[in-house]
Amino acid sequence: MDKNTRKNIVSAIITILILLVGIITFQKLGSMKKSTVSDEVVLKERRTVKFNTFTPSEESNEIELDGRLQAHERVSITSKVQGVMQPGTNSVREGMYFKKGDVLFAIDNREASYDVKALRSNLMTSITQMMPDLKFDYPQSFSNWEQYLNNFNIEQSTAKLPEPMSQQEKYFVAGRNIYNQYYNIKSQETRLSEYNIYAPFSGVVTEVNVFPGALINTGQVLATMINTSRYEVAAPVALDDTKYLKIGQKVNFRSEELDKNWTGKVSRIGTQIDAATQNLPVYITVTGKGLKDGMYLKGKLSAGALEGVTKLPKELFVTPTSVYVIQDSTLVAKNITTVKRTTEHVLVSNLSPEEKVVVGSLAGLFEGQKVNY
Repeated sequence: MDKNTRKNIVSAIITILILLVGIITFQKLGSMKKSTVSDEVVLKERRTVKFNTFTPSEESNEIELDGRLQAHERVSITSKVQGVMQPGTNSVREGMYFKKGDVLFAIDNREASYDVKALRSNLMTSITQMMPDLKFDYPQSFSNWEQYLNNFNIEQSTAKLPEPMSQQEKYFVAGRNIYNQYYNIKSQETRLSEYNIYAPFSGVVTEVNVFPGALINTGQVLATMINTSRYEVAAPVALDDTKYLKIGQKVNFRSEELDKNWTGKVSRIGTQIDAATQNLPVYITVTGKGLKDGMYLKGKLSAGALEGVTKLPKELFVTPTSVYVIQDSTLVAKNITTVKRTTEHVLVSNLSPEEKVVVGSLAGLFEGQKVNY
């Protein structure tokens, strides 16, 4: 056996011995290690929760409303005639108050006045020319027309024509074109009265578009005016609350800025639902001192009482329609029937006084969980 062969055999024997020593050492150390896993049964720790019971009662049914105050009557004052604006009795400016019937604007009517007088003169001439034939054909009516002609005044409004005493007389007068001239004059007299523009109601001018000396065209908007004796609030109301609304219900409004209160009445209930908010507009008429167009008001409408309802704080709800109740130490999600929602509470109708409703923090709780209470 040569030297290299002996060297290889010795190396193999040493390697085998090292492996045997390692295996024996590992087994000996493994038998000395103690298990950290306990053989005892691990008991799950139950969470302790608080509960409360709620007794049904009679609760007031108040609907909260808010909105901007708007004048019930708002008109744009326009001109029906053409002409130059004249200085009036009152210099119309924004914010000025006028009583119903006060002259707001006066338009130069001299040309129109002369035209009317010319038409009256033509009528007077036509009647005068008719009188000889009338006296001969209808002597019984002559005195009536004679008196009318004697009282005729070109400077004054044209009086009503005498009533014909027969159909033949009526046709006779019509054949002289008397009726056509008369009604044409009355039309022009009506037009002449429109050169003075009067306040349609008592209120405040909110916008003025013309001033003395300006040329006014037919249909031109001269000013805007609002009635300050009556206002209206358009308040959005949730669909759930519309069943409690009726025409004539009183609403108590308040302005925090002015520290004042007013009382209004429901005048109309809208029919068009707002697609974005699912609210319905309710219109409340408000009157009283201190009201201003555009003022923001908050109010409450008392819609009677709700009987046999349970008042629950909103924070007790795990979903919009359920709360946790305890049944045999187990949490159960109870579906409830909502009667009305307020800012902080929910009024429900199917919760008995014996049911234990979980209160406090609901974090980490789940249906079916065993709890202590």
